[in-house]
Amino acid sequence: SPKSDTHRRSISAELWELPLKAIQVHDSYLIAETQDGMVVIDQHALHERILYEELRRRVAEGSVESQRLLVPEPVDLTAAEISLVMDQREALARLGLDVEPFGGDTVLVSAVPAMLRNVEPGRLLRDLAEHLQTKPLPPTRDGLLAELLHMIACKAAIKANQPLTPAEISALLDRRHLVADSHHCPHGRPTALIFTKADLEKQFGRI
Repeated sequence: SPKSDTHRRSISAELWELPLKAIQVHDSYLIAETQDGMVVIDQHALHERILYEELRRRVAEGSVESQRLLVPEPVDLTAAEISLVMDQREALARLGLDVEPFGGDTVLVSAVPAMLRNVEPGRLLRDLAEHLQTKPLPPTRDGLLAELLHMIACKAAIKANQPLTPAEISALLDRRHLVADSHHCPHGRPTALIFTKADLEKQFGRI
């Protein structure tokens, strides 16, 4: 009904705008009380969306900060993977990931996006190389950039089955308002499920 839809929109606005305190269950989901119900948040999907939107905005503004590595990290790849990575070197640089040839089956990662400074550079590049080799790539430069953004956000996001401290949970929830569409991850999966108090009362036979 229109009234129900309006009610759900008000709860949705509360979800992404008002402070929330949550507990983690199964090291994968965050459960929080809302003013008129509860919400179950997929921690990976929400963090992936946050990273994607932040990085996308910075790319559009030309303001992606790179974190230079004190010692460039050598990464061993196959010859085919090296060729693909070098072909996309310019696009990767726009995302703050600087890669250079080193010789043989090795490339060097000399910088990573500053906002992903906690991500292991070698793992990120190997995952990117595998993605470039196994997935059909968009034909346009903008499409390719979006694809790389999706992939980097997914690989850098908090994982399912990853325990979080209360401080980490709060930090994640405090950033949820920064994204343009918090309701879905870049792959289209929902980041959260909302249950109104009425939903719960129906399930428990109270109404």
